[in-house]
Amino acid sequence: MSLKRMLCLAAVACLTLAAPVFADEIQKPDIEAHAAYVMDADTGDELYSKNADDLAYPGSTTKIMTAILGIELGKEQAMMDKPLHITDDIYDIDSDASVLGIKPGDQITLSNGLTGMMLVSGCDAAVAVAETVTPTEADFVAKMNEKAAALGATHTHFANPHGLPDSNHYSTARDMAVIAAYGMKLPEFQSMVSRREFDMPYMDGGFKHCVSTNEFLTSGFEGANGIKTGTTNAGGPCLVVSATRDGRTVIASIMNSSDRYGDAQKLMTYAFSALKPTENVYIVRHAPAGQTLSDIQEKQQQAAELASQQTTEQTSDASQTENTPSQAVDKDYVPFTPAA
Repeated sequence: MSLKRMLCLAAVACLTLAAPVFADEIQKPDIEAHAAYVMDADTGDELYSKNADDLAYPGSTTKIMTAILGIELGKEQAMMDKPLHITDDIYDIDSDASVLGIKPGDQITLSNGLTGMMLVSGCDAAVAVAETVTPTEADFVAKMNEKAAALGATHTHFANPHGLPDSNHYSTARDMAVIAAYGMKLPEFQSMVSRREFDMPYMDGGFKHCVSTNEFLTSGFEGANGIKTGTTNAGGPCLVVSATRDGRTVIASIMNSSDRYGDAQKLMTYAFSALKPTENVYIVRHAPAGQTLSDIQEKQQQAAELASQQTTEQTSDASQTENTPSQAVDKDYVPFTPAA
């Protein structure tokens, strides 16, 4: 082989090794789930999708929304440290449903009841939460649907706060990921769903030991910090998981999988390798709670336009484009004011 040819081959090899690997070049995983959706919780970017908009029974992943509303309404009414309102309605659920094991007269704060509910997937606690922060379970369900619509979960309809099958109770892998990403913005929610175990205290003494049904938390996956399981005969095994690495959070929603934890490992490993750099992107997690999906998309568009300007201009001129926010911005975050 001539010296010239050897040098050419060496140059090609160097260029190949130096070439960046982009998300589109990373092989997407083969999973068992009928449907799945993975998103960057910080930017809202889609990282993976399979039948993401197929309607499905979400099972107890429903309690993600129950926890969100329990926290938000509970804080609004200064009830987080007040006792749950537990009535005989907690017995109006299927006999084989998962329960926290509470009863009328138990003295448990709303905050601790929510935590116990999320760990053991207590359907009885979901009913109690609903009747604590709203006059009736029906009122609570109405607010669940209002919240889903506000978040852009347009293919979701709830019929109860616990997720037991109902023909009018459905969601999608995409919608559940969007709802979970919103939940992870709430510190109280983050704390609840990241716990592996919890000794739920009674206000009058004693406690109940709760162990999370979410095995992803103990799977050894780096950064695993949530969220919720769901299993029904109608919907099959479901799972919504989250993990945070180097300040970046990824959410995966898995519907009807014969190997939901194996799927979670594959999807989350793929997702972290496919994340885009955070420079000049709108970080959804930094925005105040209460925004809608259209608000988020508008700010993401603004961030993309700002990034484009910064790559072609040496100086900033806020008057050049109507899409540039009128107030100062840093390179990572477009300030956001929630809709009235």
